[in-house]
Amino acid sequence: KSYLQAPSEFLLETNVGEGYVRGNKGAKVILLEYSDYQCPFCARVQPTLTELIKEYGDRVAFGYRHFPLPFHKEADEAAIAVECARDQGKFETLHALLFKNQKNQFVEDLIGFADEIGLENVDQYEKCIVEEKYRSRVLEDMKAGQEAGVTGTPGFLIGTFDPKSGRVRGELLSGARPLQDFKKALEKYLDRQS
Repeated sequence: KSYLQAPSEFLLETNVGEGYVRGNKGAKVILLEYSDYQCPFCARVQPTLTELIKEYGDRVAFGYRHFPLPFHKEADEAAIAVECARDQGKFETLHALLFKNQKNQFVEDLIGFADEIGLENVDQYEKCIVEEKYRSRVLEDMKAGQEAGVTGTPGFLIGTFDPKSGRVRGELLSGARPLQDFKKALEKYLDRQS
């Protein structure tokens, strides 16, 4: 006789790839965000994520990958601009600013933010945006998100993390969820590590 038991949870897999990681980069647990700078729900969840980073930043890696939706016309340019700012160590600064300025993301606006975020080399940043240096990275992020089951924004993969390979294995939370939903998922994976 054989008694098959249904799996108790359905785990998804992806990789951090070239995604931006903050918090404890060597942690065994990750919250990987797939997001769009023009998505109102993505902006709404940012204070919740800030709270989570404050509380769990020493024990959890927090990753970010781009997922600009096709109907947000400037979202892909915004994603490229953030990667250009990342070249000069200003990813987080422009990242936060764009969620506060969701309507001002035309190329001219993005170039105009250079002084506001304190970039050293404005010409390099402008050239990077105009030449779309990081379009392939943004497309790769989107492809990875789709393969992991992300269909809209914001989407979060919460689970185990292998910092060496970048492998993420976990569950998908979709939407601007309450703080407790994120805490519950993070605690589940943190408990398994101890």
